[in-house]
Amino acid sequence: MNTYSETDVNDSVGTLSAFVVGAAVGAAAALILAPSSGRDTRAYLKRRGNELGHDAMERGKEQWRSQSERMKSAIASGWDRAGDAIQHARQQGEAAYRETRESFGETRQSVTDSSVGRAGYRPESHRSAE
Repeated sequence: MNTYSETDVNDSVGTLSAFVVGAAVGAAAALILAPSSGRDTRAYLKRRGNELGHDAMERGKEQWRSQSERMKSAIASGWDRAGDAIQHARQQGEAAYRETRESFGETRQSVTDSSVGRAGYRPESHRSAE
């Protein structure tokens, strides 16, 4: 199972921070150096901001789908393993039950065989209702 370490989280935060700072510096430079009017620049920035927001949402959705599929796969694998373990335990239990039952049957039979010779003793299965 993959786990995120503190270093991975710090790297992600650092990367995101660098991106935001770079975007802000780029936007400021664009405003200062822009050859178009303020109204055109604001319209461009609004449009571009919406595009970037849309792209970020799409990437986020894709990440969500990917993580969701990984979780589904991990859960299915866990259920399969649990089912295999249960099946194995059941088979072992059934084998132990059969072994014990056979052993008990052999023991019971030897007790019945040895008790027939004793005077006055009859196993319960051979007694009549008195």
